[in-house]
Amino acid sequence: MTKDLRVVVDTNVLVSGLLGIKNSPSSKILKAVRNQKVILVTSPKILKEVTDVINRERIVKLTKMTRQERKEFIDKLIERSDITIGKQLSQIVSRDVKDDKFLACGVEGKVDYIISGDDDLLSLREFEGIRIVSPQQFVTLLEN
Repeated sequence: MTKDLRVVVDTNVLVSGLLGIKNSPSSKILKAVRNQKVILVTSPKILKEVTDVINRERIVKLTKMTRQERKEFIDKLIERSDITIGKQLSQIVSRDVKDDKFLACGVEGKVDYIISGDDDLLSLREFEGIRIVSPQQFVTLLEN
């Protein structure tokens, strides 16, 4: 796969990468973003959700990240991302309306893949030419 591969990564995958085992699919995806093997595309709504989730008490306890480390994680996401304006879809697409921000970001950012562990998104399989894949499916694609 080339460096030009553009992806939207769902919040659950990003947070799982922080929590996960060193070689878990989610941690491999975070590593690919850090090493700029893929171009992460995100939006203000997605960044807000990630910020909210990593600051939840339960997640703070699990990651053992300090407030400064959590801030640095978000800052690095922003630094390494192509950030869209965050337009909304003209109609609800996903079974969970909160997931539509990932689809909208994907369309607006002209991505190749949306990576998610969410069954509501995965059940779509594809949206406007964008493949929706699990972390494991994406890692398999990345490694081949």
